[in-house]
Amino acid sequence: MISLLVGGCAQQPEDVDPGVLEEVNKIGAVIWKERNEGLMGTEAVVTHAFLIDVGGDTEEESLEKTVAYLHSRNWTTSVDSRPHNVWLKSSRWEGATIAAYAWSVSEEFDQPEAMKAIESRGVKPAALVSVYAYVGR
Repeated sequence: MISLLVGGCAQQPEDVDPGVLEEVNKIGAVIWKERNEGLMGTEAVVTHAFLIDVGGDTEEESLEKTVAYLHSRNWTTSVDSRPHNVWLKSSRWEGATIAAYAWSVSEEFDQPEAMKAIESRGVKPAALVSVYAYVGR
């Protein structure tokens, strides 16, 4: 009888294609961004978070502008929970997901670095959306 031991090896999380990040950068004026590696369930994921000024007068308008721009770039809505958030997929980049959130319900809403960026730019919060780009569901 032969016994085979297989050691676990840490799998590197998959990162989104640079083209996805280029598209996100074109949504509006990027006020703040960061890259995080973490777990989504049991899966390792790289998430790129952006705080973007799209110039809307209300959070709803800003989210609408974001979704309209992404639709014009052939992203399709996979989950629509407006006025709070929308998830989109692209047939161009397999597995790529963009989640767009109204500023007040985003994770950055109470993050000091993001608040400093907003204050230093003098941006009104209603004009902002939080956008997350990652590979996954």
